[in-house]
Amino acid sequence: ADYHLKELSMGEFEQPVVGMRSMTDYSEEERAGQGWNAREWFTVRNAEVCKSTDSVLIPRVEMSVEAREQVEGPSGWQDAKVTRADHPLVKFAEEFTHNFDLIAERKSVVYHLRELAKASVLAKFLFEADAVMDDSWFNACEVKDACCLEIPQLWNERCESQIRVQDGRIVNGEAGFGTSMNLLYGGVQFGLDKFQLAGARQPARMMSAGLAARQFVQPARHMSA
Repeated sequence: ADYHLKELSMGEFEQPVVGMRSMTDYSEEERAGQGWNAREWFTVRNAEVCKSTDSVLIPRVEMSVEAREQVEGPSGWQDAKVTRADHPLVKFAEEFTHNFDLIAERKSVVYHLRELAKASVLAKFLFEADAVMDDSWFNACEVKDACCLEIPQLWNERCESQIRVQDGRIVNGEAGFGTSMNLLYGGVQFGLDKFQLAGARQPARMMSAGLAARQFVQPARHMSA
């Protein structure tokens, strides 16, 4: 999902929603001619767990794409203190967030990332509620060997040069070609640690900590996610 996000940001593929523009489009429109570094990543903006009338736990998430400009610091690239609102990557992130649910229905990698976020939210809820799980939950599927736990950092680079030609000759070669470079980093950071899913009172039809804590949970016949 993160890899495809970088491709869409750079305009390497057609945008999934009509009218969406890539980061490259915004950069060309800006015509500042200045290079910049930035990062964008998937995150969970809001999360909750609901209880249906037939006692099925249903996790709900609201996801978004965040963007920050980066500057070089003593230990490498770090987030700038302020990222301007009209930054090309910020504009793309806001547009992607606005169309997130529609994009998830059209891009399977984004859809499965959202499903993973839902599963993570439900797991966090059960953990915080001290729910006792029946052994059948753990025997529902075969245990597979752990894969590589190190995820390589993904980035994308875009270089642009402008030259001036007069009478068939390049006239600004000695002064340089006005090259600008855009570096794009990112990843996935759900940020679920900021949510207290089972610690506070929930609105009507929401499962609160008092209902879930220290209860014996049986597998539901039909579990919705």
